[in-house]
Amino acid sequence: MAEKDPKMHSITGTLTPLMLTERDDDYNFNVTYLANRSIKDICKLTANKGSKYTAAQYESMYMDLFETAKEEVYSSSTVEFGFTNNSVGVDGPLTGTKPAFDPAVNSVTMRTSVRAEIKEDLKKIGVIVGEIATNLPTIKKIEDLSSKTTNDKLTPGGLLNGEGQRSKIAGEEGDTVGFFFINSETQTETAVPQTSLSRNDPSYFSFLIPQLTDGTYYLEVATRFTSGRSNSLLKEIRRNRFPYLLTVGDGGEERPGEL
Repeated sequence: MAEKDPKMHSITGTLTPLMLTERDDDYNFNVTYLANRSIKDICKLTANKGSKYTAAQYESMYMDLFETAKEEVYSSSTVEFGFTNNSVGVDGPLTGTKPAFDPAVNSVTMRTSVRAEIKEDLKKIGVIVGEIATNLPTIKKIEDLSSKTTNDKLTPGGLLNGEGQRSKIAGEEGDTVGFFFINSETQTETAVPQTSLSRNDPSYFSFLIPQLTDGTYYLEVATRFTSGRSNSLLKEIRRNRFPYLLTVGDGGEERPGEL
């Protein structure tokens, strides 16, 4: 049977100044996401295409496949599932004359790498570059004082120092402003309480890191602060994301090629 011609896809997004390089004409491309789809949503969308199966049947089949895939991965098989190849590994050294797994220093982790066909598909996606967003609050650098790392680790309960531009938190009662950690896997948002801010200046900030669970996170800032001389606020809240992925614990980080 002949393969179907692949559909042409494209993504759109806006540009924001990249404050991490020496050039003043470097920009981040921020994808404009159209929706947040769950497995239930995907099953409904597939069923609505005129399939012989209902959304509930698709979901039931998916859950069966998922449980089987987990059994195989957890039993030391490398499993192709979804967009990635998946396997388990062990982190941390095993030491001594009779090395043994020690939960205090060792952990079982999930290792994933993008499937070859997905990498090829990504090359075919068109990119539509939108306008340059100006006057956004921008995070330029963060330092986790507990781990003494820059733009890398997060220590829940520890102090974070940051440098930015127009990053002072300002707004009126009822405004959703502040710093927010976004879990890269679940998209769950964790706000930094205003009471945790120990420094809140246009170019510098400090706060206590919330009790985040192990994983990887993006840091975003939202404010109505304006860098003008007046004390007036911007009409709308402006929000921007720090481009570095930040890790709590082992983060379940990907290790391409270690399958």
